Amino acid sequence: MEEKIKAIREALKAIPELKTRFGVKRSSQDNEPLMFVGVTESSAIKDITPVVEQFFGKAYKPSGETAFLMNLFDHFVKEVGGVRREQTLFRKEIDRGINLFCAFWPWASEPTKTSVRIGLLCAEEEDEKLLAKSLKDAFR
Repeated sequence: MEEKIKAIREALKAIPELKTRFGVKRSSQDNEPLMFVGVTESSAIKDITPVVEQFFGKAYKPSGETAFLMNLFDHFVKEVGGVRREQTLFRKEIDRGINLFCAFWPWASEPTKTSVRIGLLCAEEEDEKLLAKSLKDAFR
């Protein structure tokens, strides 16, 4: 488990980078132990994307591509709540059943804003509890 935690912490170095370099502000609604939710100007996404790619790799579902079949059949996409055409989703597989993700969710109500979500999904509840305990400070 130590190697998994090390890999997760390495990828989560994206959070302070996004906050410092791009002014991504943490949302006050963020209260999940394994989730960071921030907000930035939509115009910054083109500059943020290469930084996220350094930590997560290329987009699992890039903006502009349809996600109809993914929403129906892809377990990972269903776990993050589905994805729309204008949204971008990155995935970093840590281990079978343990995935980090980063998502850019543009606001329909205010097109100049985009949410940046970085989270950890665990298929097993035991893994989630253990990782939440070990990583409680990493998503801040």
